[in-house]
Amino acid sequence: MEDIQRRITDLENNVPLRVGIGVETLYILADSSESSREKTGNYFLDKFELAINGDFDGGLYYRSRWDYQVTQQAFFPAWTYAGLKHNDNWATEVGVIIQPLGAGVDGSYYDNSFLSDVPLWLGLANNSEPGIKTKFKQGNMDWVFAFTKNAELSSKPTARFRPDLISQVGLSDVEVTNTFHGGGAYTIDLDGASLQLGSNGQYGDLYNTLTNESGGEHWAATAFANYNVGGFALTLQGMTYDYNLEKAPVGGPATTDTVYLSQGKPIPASGNVYSTRISYTMPTSVGVFDTVKFYHDYDFLDSGSDDTISADDTQFSIAGVHLSRGAFNTWVSVYTSKNADFANGGPDDDTWNTQFTVTGALYF
Repeated sequence: MEDIQRRITDLENNVPLRVGIGVETLYILADSSESSREKTGNYFLDKFELAINGDFDGGLYYRSRWDYQVTQQAFFPAWTYAGLKHNDNWATEVGVIIQPLGAGVDGSYYDNSFLSDVPLWLGLANNSEPGIKTKFKQGNMDWVFAFTKNAELSSKPTARFRPDLISQVGLSDVEVTNTFHGGGAYTIDLDGASLQLGSNGQYGDLYNTLTNESGGEHWAATAFANYNVGGFALTLQGMTYDYNLEKAPVGGPATTDTVYLSQGKPIPASGNVYSTRISYTMPTSVGVFDTVKFYHDYDFLDSGSDDTISADDTQFSIAGVHLSRGAFNTWVSVYTSKNADFANGGPDDDTWNTQFTVTGALYF
């Protein structure tokens, strides 16, 4: 470990880069799994992270994080891009960028529970794709526009930062391509509190890899509100989306009402998602930790599908606490879900299922 730290320090002293490493472990006890119940859960090493960031003369900067997912045995980018800060209010980034979709206008939307939410597992939150993004600020108004060429390439369909619609034999004949993104948000100062109101969306093509022609189109749009005062934070979001396929997959089990993303699970090709995120952060003194966040995340997916395998609505409720101190982080969560197999929330049997999870993470 001392040798690794010395090498990192030497690198930072010679070039304007900052290097960080992360390690994450995961414990899951799921009542829908007989083996999980009998063994009282499973505990495993989940992920390694390598982050490299740098700032250079002339407004140039670099941001990168690569993940090694132990369960997938794959190394892939969470994001990696070069940026140019034109001035204090305008910047442009090129590389594997985070799509600007969801609360936070720049794609910074994420759930409090760290692991899962419905928009994320639909490929419509915190998702990275190769492309270009520009963002600028005018007073209280933030704007962002982007173009992404396609999903990031990978040797394994599931080996990616977030699920994507990609071509898979028997499941999907199409992949996303040439997607345009745009959005804006206005922040209101409320004398000690802040309220951000915004909207963003994306539109792009689907390419059929069997026929080598258009496979349809896809789009998504959101409206959101972020409220913060003291340690209290509240996010409300409504999202509508459509993967509009021209043809059903050849030899597959689905019609055009269902699509299979890279995790190999069916989702409705269209639907509406309603989300709330609520949290309260305060100082604490629990073991080594000095900060605690209490949170509750909720998602409701109103399915637009008539297929048996994707017609049921999905609900996802996550309550928990996040304990932290510097590099040390622990999330303790209880997941209660219904028809959320695509989001690792239990089988699609129209019954409620529960998971207890503990995520431990060290970032340095």
